[in-house]
Amino acid sequence: MGGKLSMAALFVLLVVNLLQSTYGTTYTVGDATGWRVPAGNDDFYDDWADNKVFTVGDVLVFNFTTGQHDVAEVSEADYDACNTANTMFTVSSGPARITLNRTGEHHFICAIPGHCSAGQKLNIEVRSGNGTGAAPTPRPSLTPRGTTYTVGDANGWRVPAGNDDLYDDWNDNKIFLVGDVLVFNFTTGQHNVAEVTEADYDACNIANPISIVNTGPARIALNRTGDHYFICAVPGHCSAGQKLEVEVRNGNRTGTAPTPSPSPTTPATPSGTTYTVGDSTGWRVPTNDDLYDDWADNKDFRVGDILVFNFTTGQHNVVEVTEAGYDACSTTNALSTVTNGPARITLNTTGDHYFICGIPTHCANGQKLKVEVENGNRTPSPSTPGTSGPPSASPASSPVATVSLVFFMSSALALLF
Repeated sequence: MGGKLSMAALFVLLVVNLLQSTYGTTYTVGDATGWRVPAGNDDFYDDWADNKVFTVGDVLVFNFTTGQHDVAEVSEADYDACNTANTMFTVSSGPARITLNRTGEHHFICAIPGHCSAGQKLNIEVRSGNGTGAAPTPRPSLTPRGTTYTVGDANGWRVPAGNDDLYDDWNDNKIFLVGDVLVFNFTTGQHNVAEVTEADYDACNIANPISIVNTGPARIALNRTGDHYFICAVPGHCSAGQKLEVEVRNGNRTGTAPTPSPSPTTPATPSGTTYTVGDSTGWRVPTNDDLYDDWADNKDFRVGDILVFNFTTGQHNVVEVTEAGYDACSTTNALSTVTNGPARITLNTTGDHYFICGIPTHCANGQKLKVEVENGNRTPSPSTPGTSGPPSASPASSPVATVSLVFFMSSALALLF
């Protein structure tokens, strides 16, 4: 009997480990110390990160008191210089939960003056794949890090002289993957770089950029598959050829020439789905406080999807906020604000996203939207009309895989006893 019990325990541990390996690991930065100015050890967070293996889907929790600290993701150069002028994003409310949604290096600092230079900064390397619960391997990367491309090479990012196709030519034969970085070298004040939709790229329209960086050089991480469109928003520059389109894929480089377009036996990665918030109602103060909750029900939002907020400029806007800002209808620490309608917002990180109208009283009267965004691709299936199909049966999220493992455990225990 003792042998059977030992075998049963072994099976249980095996299944638990398998189940745990399908989900991202949550790390509390600094463990019990939390996220603060380290006392007497500038390398405290480097030491904490040593021997940890971070993979896409893991979550970092920064424990800090709101108002005393914050957490900002920055470029490598700004990390080294403790520069907070060009943060990728800043979370001001603690504790902050940040999902690692791309491979490569991530750089975090506290943007409160003096804190970063005193050691409140963290640099981690994120890999593809799942953790296995085995002993950590040394920190050198097991898979290639994202490649950094300098747009235009020595030409930099400028109005091309006599060759409108300069950036198309530069782009030829390059393979861009999720996690790669584009560096746009330009002089601040003379140029900028804006990511736009395909329609705005074709029309050189700068009215509704997805994002814009005005300080050069700009480092832009490619964090989703599909086509990305970049233009210079300085009047006349885009129409003169200062524009770039890149196609981003999943997977690893093999050192070979780009593969041909996918054949019917190798389906192309589906592009993100575009949702019009509120459908024909648009983005306005609803007559039903639950209008936008009801609209979001049963929808399956994924990284790369786009939300379109239809509203009249000057009457409404759309502000992305933290959960606390959403609950309180507060725009004090807004993550982003778009004032020109219609607004197109790409969902480029997993987790909950919170949107409100920043016009006074509009949020309190129900003009607010919460969506949950997942990784993975949709799998077409004969789903019930009006509902989204089931999540893709990937190892990270498949209920079938979980049920199969539980069935396996139950069968094994039955045989043992």
